[in-house]
Amino acid sequence: MSTLTSTNVICRSVQLSIAAALLVTASVSAQADEISISNTVAALEQNMTQASQEMISNVKQELMLSLQTQIAEQVFEINSALEFASFEQPQISTTVAAENK
Repeated sequence: MSTLTSTNVICRSVQLSIAAALLVTASVSAQADEISISNTVAALEQNMTQASQEMISNVKQELMLSLQTQIAEQVFEINSALEFASFEQPQISTTVAAENK
């Protein structure tokens, strides 16, 4: 799932970069002034920053979910082992008591 989310963010970033490059090219070919190019580059930087922040946020969230899942699995395994041990212990005591008679 993290690969899909990361891929989506990367695809979005690439699309934004391509759109910005087309805008820059169109501006240059139309003899746009430096202010227009600066605005386009600033917009590109802002979009890239936003995409990066979203990707980092998604990765953090997925990492937390993964850790929570792993912890839950380990707690379940420990509880299962403890239940098995507590179930087996009285049977052993009963068997030992029967043998001692």
